[in-house]
Amino acid sequence: MPPTLRVVARLRDAGILDPALARSVYRDEAVNRCAGGSARSKHRENRAIDFDLASNPQNVERLCAFWREHGPALDLGLGFYTPTAIHLDTAGFRTWGSDHRRGTSLCVDPAPAAKR
Repeated sequence: MPPTLRVVARLRDAGILDPALARSVYRDEAVNRCAGGSARSKHRENRAIDFDLASNPQNVERLCAFWREHGPALDLGLGFYTPTAIHLDTAGFRTWGSDHRRGTSLCVDPAPAAKR
C-alpha cells in the first residue's frame, strides 16, 4: 500500500484528488465478491484504493495527463467505474473503463471512425 499512498499524496498535492473521498481499500474475499470485484483484484492484496472524484471534467483530464506522464514509472493502474468513481493501484501501468477493458478508459482516445 505505501506506493499507492504516495501516488494519492501526489494527486492530492496537485489538486486532482481528495483523499477524504476514498470509497474502498482492502477487501476480503467475501466483500470483494459482493462488490463485484475480480478474483485478481488488487484490493485483495491491499494495493488498491477506490475514490470518488469531484464532478469536474477537468479532474478527469488532469488525472489522465498525470497517468500518461507518471504512470509508467509509478506502475499506476487507473480504472474508471464511472467518470467520477475511480480505482488506483500501483500494480502495473494500465487503464480500463467501466467494462474492464482498456478501450473504454477515459484516458484512451477512441479509435478513429472507419472511412466510408
